[in-house]
Parts: sequence; structure tokens; C-alpha cells
Amino acid sequence: MMAPKKNIRDIPDELIHNATTHRKRLISHDETHKGDIATMNHAWLEPGKQLELHTHPDGEEFYFFLEGTGQILVGTEWLPVEPGDFVTIPVSFTHSLKNTGGINLIFLTIRTLDRIPPRV
Repeated sequence: MMAPKKNIRDIPDELIHNATTHRKRLISHDETHKGDIATMNHAWLEPGKQLELHTHPDGEEFYFFLEGTGQILVGTEWLPVEPGDFVTIPVSFTHSLKNTGGINLIFLTIRTLDRIPPRV
């Protein structure tokens, strides 16, 4: 059994998306769990940084904003974000995120995996 508790201080930082985004992976795709969560990350963009445009063809992604201000692209629409905002990125939608403020834009992401039902 994996340890039921982790502390964010003990999780190493990673730089992703062409070194624009910092993250600490809270749930990894290679961990054993029974839900449809692929990953969960605590992440941040430094002021002026932008996450590269990308899609996830295998599931949805959810963003919950903790600190800072920015804009998130969902499909073709840029939406302003601030602490407390929750944004759903549908399957295969192009998305990006940029920090438009003067402090780190801190957020959580959860990405799901679509489960294809078995053929009968």
C-alpha cells in the first residue's frame, strides 16, 4: 500500500511544458488507485509565463486556482482567472494558461482518463 499521506514539501519540483510551468505531482499515472484520475498536480506559472498550447485526447482536465491572476484558454476563448475559480477543460479541447499578474499563478490540476466500456 502506498503511504496515505504526502507533504508537498517532500515532493520534488519539475519543470514542464517547455520549462514554463512548475509542478509537484500529487497523484501520478503510475500509482495504484481505483478512480479515473490520471494525475493531480500542484503547479504554478511565474509572472509573464505561458503554458504551451496542448490537448488531452484521453480525458478531461480540471484547474482550481489558489493564488495570482491570469487567463486560461479553453478551445478558442480566453477567460480571466483568479483565486477560487474552477475551470473544466473538455476532452480534446486545446488549452493554455498565462500568468498576467505580478505574483506566481498557483493552481491545482486534475486530469481524468476516459474509460471505454468493455464490448459485450
